[in-house]
Amino acid sequence: MLIEGQFPIAAAPQTLLVHLFDAGLMASCLPGCEQLEAIDADRYRAVVVIAMAGIKARFDLQVQITKRDEQNVWALTRGDEGGHASSLQADSRVSLEPTPEGTLVRYRSEVSVTGRLGRFALGMMKKKAQSMGDEFAANLQRKLEQIGAASQAATPASH
Repeated sequence: MLIEGQFPIAAAPQTLLVHLFDAGLMASCLPGCEQLEAIDADRYRAVVVIAMAGIKARFDLQVQITKRDEQNVWALTRGDEGGHASSLQADSRVSLEPTPEGTLVRYRSEVSVTGRLGRFALGMMKKKAQSMGDEFAANLQRKLEQIGAASQAATPASH
C-alpha cells in the first residue's frame, strides 16, 4: 500500500536533515515508538506498537538508510511482531524541499504488512498509517519549535 504526504517545517533543509538522524528526537515524535536506537550511521533498531481495531501489535524493526543526499533520504524498514504473527516491510523516501518559510517535507512509502495485521482491509490499514504520519508531522513540528525556542532563548539578545 502506498502512503504519502507532505507537511511544512519552519527550519532549513540542512538543519532538518541533522534532526532526522537524531534517534532520541525521532523516537519522541513517532507514534507508538517504545525504543529507537542507532546501530551505526545508517542503521537503526526500533520497537513500535501499533493498535488498530482492538488489536495491538508490537514490531521489532530494523531501519537501513540505503541512500542519502542533501535533500533526500531513502530507507528500507523490515521487521516482525513477536512470534512472527505479522511482518512489515516499507521502502521509503523523504524529500526536503526548501521554501521561503523553511522546508516542505514530502514522504512516500510503499508498505507491505503480512500476517494477522495484513488481513485487515487495505482501507483501514492505510487510514491508520496516514494518521500515524500526520501525528508524526505534528510532533516533529512541535519538537523543532521547542528546540528553536530553547536555542533562541539561550542566545543573549544583541542590542
